[in-house]
Amino acid sequence: MRLLILSILPILIFSACSMREPAVDEAPSSALNIRKWTFLIKASATFAKDQEIVPSKAYVFPALRLDTNAQPIDVLAYQIDNKGQLKWISPAPRGGEVQAVIQNKLRKKGFRIIEFQELSEMAADHSVLVLNPYYTEARPSQDGRGFTVFTRITAATFPKDLNPAAKKDLMNQEGVTLFNEAELGPSVVKRSAKYLLDFMGTNKQWSESLSLFE
Repeated sequence: MRLLILSILPILIFSACSMREPAVDEAPSSALNIRKWTFLIKASATFAKDQEIVPSKAYVFPALRLDTNAQPIDVLAYQIDNKGQLKWISPAPRGGEVQAVIQNKLRKKGFRIIEFQELSEMAADHSVLVLNPYYTEARPSQDGRGFTVFTRITAATFPKDLNPAAKKDLMNQEGVTLFNEAELGPSVVKRSAKYLLDFMGTNKQWSESLSLFE
């Protein structure tokens, strides 16, 4: 029964976190001449204003792809590893890569990254930050002068029983990017994810030109 509950949980978590309209719904102006290794991002950062303390532990799900209406087109699957622990897998081609990028960024920001087993056994309510990343595949921009992707990262905390109805939404970071070549899409998504996490704890909207190389 415990395994059944845990296998259903990510579906509920991702459904609750993804059913929202994008805060940024247009690509940045393409009037600028964008160099190959540069992209433009129109971003939005939202953080719960009444949240004073953020947990030091974090769990990151693999990324899911979104359709043009910002709804997931992937469903997580699980497997049991050789230690008997449940692992989540995304069918998205870059799902694990985006997950790893976010995990590494959070480590640099001082978070301790945990496995799902530890999340499911947490001893105190709302003691782990749970992050859900999403992205779209590259598609032509509306004016046909480039390509765009959409990247979103949400974060919430949960009670010990992981009841999605009792979760606390803490963060929603998202960005629409404009770039030159479709094959750069995966790199732009991963760079966008790292960039958006630089603005955890803020509430703002802005546009900026970024390099794929940090």
